[in-house]
Amino acid sequence: MTDRLAHFVSHRTSVGLALALSIAAHGMAPRASAQRVEIIGHRGAAALAPENTLVAFRRACDIGVDGIELDVHLTADNVLVVHHDYALHPDIARDRTGAWIPDTDRPLLRAMTASTLTQYDVGRLRPDSDYAKRHPGQVAADGERVPTFDAVISLFEQHCAAPTRLVVEIKTDPTQPRVSATPDQVADATVAQLRRRGMSARAQIISFDWRALRRVQAIAPEIPTSYLTFTGKDWDTIEAGKPGASAWMAGLDVDDHGGSVPQAIVAAGGRNWSPNAGNVTPELLAEAHRLGLRVFAWTVNAKTDMTQLIRLGVDGLTTDRPDLVRDLLAELGRTP
Repeated sequence: MTDRLAHFVSHRTSVGLALALSIAAHGMAPRASAQRVEIIGHRGAAALAPENTLVAFRRACDIGVDGIELDVHLTADNVLVVHHDYALHPDIARDRTGAWIPDTDRPLLRAMTASTLTQYDVGRLRPDSDYAKRHPGQVAADGERVPTFDAVISLFEQHCAAPTRLVVEIKTDPTQPRVSATPDQVADATVAQLRRRGMSARAQIISFDWRALRRVQAIAPEIPTSYLTFTGKDWDTIEAGKPGASAWMAGLDVDDHGGSVPQAIVAAGGRNWSPNAGNVTPELLAEAHRLGLRVFAWTVNAKTDMTQLIRLGVDGLTTDRPDLVRDLLAELGRTP
């Protein structure tokens, strides 16, 4: 199973440089804009509390985010659970004895029941791991378990005041179909759960797998979607200039739309775009806004990158440090 996390981290370090070079090359200044910049807590508040846990979601809502982002999967008994990877992560999960699970034996969530998952503790990071080095300020919460989506909704109802929303990422991979349920299955279950709990009006569904988003748009047009994208050296969900359509784009070929990701999203029926922050340029942002798309950049944790993107005019930032974004918006005289 390909782990793309390290690549994301290394790519994010160049966000500010990439933006600065693009602005300089095209003689463009960041767009002065008075629009409100939304704060989306990535996996809750992953730099502050164990990611994708109830304590992380509550921490994000205590800070005052506009949305809590989380990842959903279907278990073997078709229960929606909240976890990032398709399998338990060796830097996050400990078994009943307190031992970290080995990297060579990572059980897929799809192969486990929801009750089996409760045997694992995901409340602290493995010392000296890349995860721990990336989030040195994370406060451990021993005893936290992989929560069900239903449990997250219950906490959300109790502790996250409206209009805070659930930003739900459907985790399916068209290049590795066996690691999860199908996009239609996960989309259908997610929509059903949101409707059952009366949360459709406070939700947004996002995914790299555009098949899931088109399914949501077909069965639940009342729930907004946002199209996740990433373009890098080791992973590219768009594949501009290559023969045929990217597997991630639900049959759309970006080259049929002038190589423009915003135009492809509009063609797919989308109204929101969630690009990796390192892929945001003034030209692409301007084009997206001309087409009526809102743009939410991810995952932005450095203050310099936050400042650059806010001044450029993004509509929202997905971040492991929602506290830092909130403080920065106040410094810049923007209403957080």
